[in-house]
Amino acid sequence: MGIKERRLREKNNRIRQLKESAAVVFREKGFAGATMEEVARRAEVSKAAIYLYFRSKEDLYYSLIEPALNRLSQKLIQLAASPLPPEEKVKAMAQATYEFYEADPDAYHLVARYKAQEFDRLLTAEKLNHLRNLMKSNLYQVEKAIAEGIEAGVFKAVDAKLTSIIIWNAFMGVIQFQENRMAPGRRDYRRSTLEAALEMILAGIKAPRG
Repeated sequence: MGIKERRLREKNNRIRQLKESAAVVFREKGFAGATMEEVARRAEVSKAAIYLYFRSKEDLYYSLIEPALNRLSQKLIQLAASPLPPEEKVKAMAQATYEFYEADPDAYHLVARYKAQEFDRLLTAEKLNHLRNLMKSNLYQVEKAIAEGIEAGVFKAVDAKLTSIIIWNAFMGVIQFQENRMAPGRRDYRRSTLEAALEMILAGIKAPRG
């Protein structure tokens, strides 16, 4: 093995070590509570060593949750291409997104709190573009389902893109509002409120019968 190959293997091993250590810290502390110092201690490296490979805590966390983001994107693409009726497609997409949020709320919040200027600094250009493309694709799958419903006469001749944006914003708004109200022992209204909000939006864009 040449020097170049050995250095590449050492680099990949170090990145894997950092990711494995970070995964434990994030799982124990959550994204907000985790620190780069804790990751460094668990990986038995200096904090400065982490920054040789990752720009920030966000960058490191993104490298861990990107597979989940990709799975959600592929699921929505699959649903958009399915034979389900347009209205059922939209509901299935909302359900898939909620399941993604429920399984990994920190991953969801990384996308939900996306701020262009902040992420320009915290993520590499390659990862930032990938994140943007995933978000655009997710929005587009909902838009496609709405457009399909318009063409089939199920929905009114609304602006499909604007409607998809409204649905996504309603989803994020409900999650944020209900999370702020949640407390130990209180009933969880997230899913039921999301379902009610989506039903109201879809009812509003349904084409009149006959």
